[in-house]
Parts: sequence; structure tokens; C-alpha cells
Amino acid sequence: MYLTNIMIPKEKCYIAHPKDSIHSALDKLEHHGIDGLPVVAEGKYLGMITRYSIFRHYFFKKENVSRDEFISNTIIEEILTLDLHSLNENKVVEESLLNLQDFPIVAVVNDDKDFLGVVTRYDLMDQFKSAFGMKQKGVRIAVTSVDAEGRIKRLSNIISKFKLNTISFVTFDETDKMYRRMIIKVENSNNIDKFVKHLSKNGFKVLDVSET
Repeated sequence: MYLTNIMIPKEKCYIAHPKDSIHSALDKLEHHGIDGLPVVAEGKYLGMITRYSIFRHYFFKKENVSRDEFISNTIIEEILTLDLHSLNENKVVEESLLNLQDFPIVAVVNDDKDFLGVVTRYDLMDQFKSAFGMKQKGVRIAVTSVDAEGRIKRLSNIISKFKLNTISFVTFDETDKMYRRMIIKVENSNNIDKFVKHLSKNGFKVLDVSET
């Protein structure tokens, strides 16, 4: 899945112009309850303005001016720094994880730096909720197994054998890389107990079973 599949399109974004005052930017951030404003001119993305970036520039400025004077008389382009908060539209969703870990919003752009929209930390978390099946009730089963060829296929065959409807399936490596941990979420069924016992007899260690 690409960033463009989950982004808020530019038509629905609140943006700022480089000639806007800092006062105007702060008003937009406060009024709309948002974390950052993409700065856009003639359709091109130039950078991101946030409360943090505004007050950081104020406290580290060389000029001796009051806070109110700084906010009223400074325009965005005077404090806009090198763009570090954008990703290309061709990036997949998980590639935004590191960016959004440290910053709450990133812009999505094309190769020409045209502004296409934004992805927020909330948007990313919503995708992880979906990947783990958190939006639908069911039975969550966590298992681990030796990381050998064909283990995922084997698990899939067992799920099929017990005619369970899969809501989500996530797999990732254990720390020592010798074992693979898998989390399956399936619709509740009378076969769950038999399914779990069958897993244990076929090389899968069941770590947890819970209704969610």
C-alpha cells in the first residue's frame, strides 16, 4: 500500500504560504487543532511549520525583540528551514514509520515536489490497527515456530482445514532470528479449541489466545 492510499489529499489540507505571518500560522494551528502546516507556494511544497519550529526560532534568534513582535512581524519564509518532513508518493506506508515516530505529520510529494497531501501519525496508527484486525471482533492467537521454509503455508493449511475465517495475519521475527512469531486473528468459531490443540501438535507453540 502506498502513501497516496492513506494520505489526506491536498484539497482537504490546511496549508500556509511562505509570505503568511507567524501569527496567521499559529492561529490556524490552534483553530484547527493540528500539529503542522505544510508551506506551499504555486503548488510546490517548501516545508512544514509547527509550534515547535516557531518557538525554537524565537528562542534562538539573534535579534532582541519581544515575543509578540516576533509573532506579528515575522513571516514564515524567514524561519522555514530545509525540508526534512516529506516523502515521495511512491513510498509504501511502512516507510513513513521512522518519519512519523519523531514528527507527527509528513507531506506527500511527487518527483517535482508538487504538494499532494499529508500523512499524519494518526493515519499510520489507523493502518496498523487494521493490519492487526483491531477494528473487528474475533479471537487473537499468538504463536511461534522455528523459522523454516513452508511454516506459513503449513499454518495457512491448518486454518483452512478448520474452516476459520481470517481477519488478519501478521508475522515478524523473534529477537534471535531462529523463530518466527505470528499473530492470527480469526472470527469466533466452535472450532477454536480444536484448532489451537492442532497447532500445538504440529510444531507451533501457542503463546496466547484471547477474544478481542
